[in-house]
Amino acid sequence: MTKIDKDTIKEMAFWVRVRIPDDEAAKMAEEFTETLSWIGERLKNPEIQTVPPMVTPFDEQIPLRQDIVTDGHQVQAVLSNAPDATPEFFCVPKMVE
Repeated sequence: MTKIDKDTIKEMAFWVRVRIPDDEAAKMAEEFTETLSWIGERLKNPEIQTVPPMVTPFDEQIPLRQDIVTDGHQVQAVLSNAPDATPEFFCVPKMVE
């Protein structure tokens, strides 16, 4: 069992930018230790026999679209952002002679 001490609580308080008095830090350390112990006990023997296998916890079906290749029907909108273009293509400077 991992025991959380007062120094760990003070360090966590520093990183989350809260001020915790020493007397409260000691009480919080005990509470954190109890909580982590409780969680640890539950994780040792999880009840999984009644849980069906699943891909996602949601029952909703994801709507699928047809997988069709298109140009997006936005050629002019895309080319309007180009510094130089022909009616259907980007124009770029020649890189290799």
